[in-house]
Amino acid sequence: MSEVTPPLRIMIVDDDPLIRTVFAEQIDAQPPVAVVATAADGMTALDLLSRGNLDIDVALVDIDMPGLSGPHTARAIIQNRPGIAVVMFTVFRREDSLRAALAEGVSGFITKDEPPEAVAHALVRAARGEPVMSSRPTELLVEAYRVQQDRSDAVRQAQAAVEKLPPHLQEVHACLLKGLTNKRIATRLNLSQNTVRLYVSDVLRELGYNSRTELMAAYITG
Repeated sequence: MSEVTPPLRIMIVDDDPLIRTVFAEQIDAQPPVAVVATAADGMTALDLLSRGNLDIDVALVDIDMPGLSGPHTARAIIQNRPGIAVVMFTVFRREDSLRAALAEGVSGFITKDEPPEAVAHALVRAARGEPVMSSRPTELLVEAYRVQQDRSDAVRQAQAAVEKLPPHLQEVHACLLKGLTNKRIATRLNLSQNTVRLYVSDVLRELGYNSRTELMAAYITG
């Protein structure tokens, strides 16, 4: 993205009328930027941009809007007007909205508790092609990464434990993951049901589960 000379031309897309009036005025008062358009929803913003007579450097888009969501609005702006940097504006209550917006290629996330001066400077950085992130989205991103790493470590440990089982118990373990009953396991592996019951107990004990339901739950959530 090329260097942009201030004042940056900003579009604010938010269903909150106070954001489109009071906050927009506060942002417009910051020397680096100028608010040249506001929209109450994603469809209105796209309609304004489609007319071709509106030059925008950065779109500040609310992540939670009725109708066309923030991430979908961001996607449409980025696809149709790739020269516009899109920054999400949010209170960030949900980590899933962070993931959805990241997938659309946004330039960053600014929370609504940031002062106007900080928002203005963040928009300048976004126009220069720099990623911008308030503290709360950063915390969510880091926490999501940690959870994913912990989950990956748990999966690797579980796989290693299964690989240490004797072959006959590995076969029973595979049947348990398919939800087979003892009777069906016995038929499939050509074993007696008494033997299957013993093998199932061995599998659960070796892997540290109290029941086959617990084993299945760990497999699904992993």
